[in-house]
Amino acid sequence: MDLKTRLHQALAWRRQLWHERTRVLRARLRRPQLRRTSFVGITGSVGKTTAKDLAVAVLQQRGPTRGNALGLNYLGDMAGMLLALPRDTRFAVLEVATSGPGTIDARVRLLRPRIAAMTVIGRDHIKRFGGSQEAIAEEKAKLIQALPADGVAVLNRDDPLIRAAGERTSVQKLWFGTAEDAHLRLLCARSDYPEPLILQLAYEGREYTCRTALHGTHLAVPVLTALGIGLAAGLSLGEAMAALAGARPAHGRMQVVPTPEGITFLRDDYKAPHWTLPPTLAFLQGARARRKVAVVGTLSDSSLSASKLYPKVARRMREVADRVVFVGPHALRALKARTHADDRQLVGFTDLLDAHHYLRTELSEGDLVLLKGTNRMDHLVRLILARHQPITCWVQDCGRNTFCDRCPLRQRTDSRATPMDRVSGGMDPAGLEPDGEGAGGAPTSPAWLLVGLGNPGAEHDGTPHNLGADVLQRLADGTPVEWHPVPEGRIARTRIAKREVILFRPGSAVNRSGAMVEALRRRLGVDGRRVMVIHDDMDLPLAEVRLKPSGSDGGHKGLRSLFAALGNDGFMPRIRVGARRPDQGDGDAREQVLRPFSTGDRAGVEAALERAAALVQRTLHEAPD
Repeated sequence: MDLKTRLHQALAWRRQLWHERTRVLRARLRRPQLRRTSFVGITGSVGKTTAKDLAVAVLQQRGPTRGNALGLNYLGDMAGMLLALPRDTRFAVLEVATSGPGTIDARVRLLRPRIAAMTVIGRDHIKRFGGSQEAIAEEKAKLIQALPADGVAVLNRDDPLIRAAGERTSVQKLWFGTAEDAHLRLLCARSDYPEPLILQLAYEGREYTCRTALHGTHLAVPVLTALGIGLAAGLSLGEAMAALAGARPAHGRMQVVPTPEGITFLRDDYKAPHWTLPPTLAFLQGARARRKVAVVGTLSDSSLSASKLYPKVARRMREVADRVVFVGPHALRALKARTHADDRQLVGFTDLLDAHHYLRTELSEGDLVLLKGTNRMDHLVRLILARHQPITCWVQDCGRNTFCDRCPLRQRTDSRATPMDRVSGGMDPAGLEPDGEGAGGAPTSPAWLLVGLGNPGAEHDGTPHNLGADVLQRLADGTPVEWHPVPEGRIARTRIAKREVILFRPGSAVNRSGAMVEALRRRLGVDGRRVMVIHDDMDLPLAEVRLKPSGSDGGHKGLRSLFAALGNDGFMPRIRVGARRPDQGDGDAREQVLRPFSTGDRAGVEAALERAAALVQRTLHEAPD
């Protein structure tokens, strides 16, 4: 990447940052002008969006009410909503997220709520909180601590962390839950699909039946949150329940989607923390349908390694569903839960398009199909869209958090094509024979395959995500090697530490490099135990390098793709090249790995490349024959 391009990208980044800060400043100046508006803040690990949407439906009984759209709950999103609020808004309901210690502070200062609610404390972002749920609760409790003297906190009495946080505050509190001392007490909840969620409640000495259009007993918490907010705003419980009777769930959160063919999809595909699975499984177990099918994508927030997590979930899913389909980079790991070679109750596809073709012929009238995944990673909604409209974009892990039905790229003509689609037989320019494995799959090459991860294209040069590829180039510098294009990317042959080595830079994006590596490995007959990967690592400071002989992917999506494609459960030596800059904040990780290094970072980058190249040489020298 030339200097002009780097300057252009740096200026674009600075302009975006300046625009964001300006928007927040304007929102802070406008906030005091909204004197007629009562602000409501909702936080928690799950249920925020559903609670917010239901609260908006309830509070509309008292006047014009707005909520932040589509779960947009970070500082810039909140600022944009405040700037767009009409002056006659009676209530503004905002969900407030946290992503690490101290991240909620500016959001609370901007919001200054009169009513604040906490749903459930879970394990989301727990690594950023040092593995402590108590620390997560303390961070989220800042929302209720910011309430004025006449404010009201609406709190889940059944959550011990929320209970402790509430008892430390002196503001008026409205407790909800199954606890006997809850003000709004849940006596029982039932949701036997196709019947919706129905709650039996007790409040101020009377019992009530609250009928909803929702599904799943775990949505009782958002319902109780919304009812509690209504009570805090002066509504009667009867008024609040009447408003909820027709309220629909948020997109991708236990959303029922019927199709003309008589197949019903249940979309719970916005996010999938592992710790939230039990209530979803309980719903599926109690549902009444001709056949129950579970489609599972990427799971998050588990202390287990992927090689243990996905088979465990697969075994549990088999107990409640007639057919279980795993999709994505960990799908093959889930197949360890098969009971025999011809077990068709459990299937897996690393590619979503392949899963679509399978479900297109497999599903039939009367089926209930649960979609459970992480939208940013999986975009499972395309399995529904593709049944009735042409979908040409089947890219996985594109990084967008927008649902595909709202994305203009879902019908772009070039999005499905990847270098893997263009792989063909015959001799390649490097003179390497195809099909290096025999009929039995036995490796025929003694060489090591060194994989340097990096995104193709000059626009990605000089970014953290390309450090792996840069180390390969450093190894090649000063030696008489030539790079050759192959169907899977670019390769060069050389010798390092007296060993034959194939340097390989995949021709696909980092996060989808697994298929390229496995295709080349098989074609050249390289033993899977002689594959070494070099990659960036945002958990290590710039210039620090480490060898990791095996283990989990550590959240690196490129490694995740490799492990899934090679089926080696992480038993692969990798050189971790530190990429965390000294001045790096808590910004979006995807933005950080794609932002070019600055001039001030160059010394650290050079040190990293030299140390990584030396570590590769030492590792190969010490490797067994």
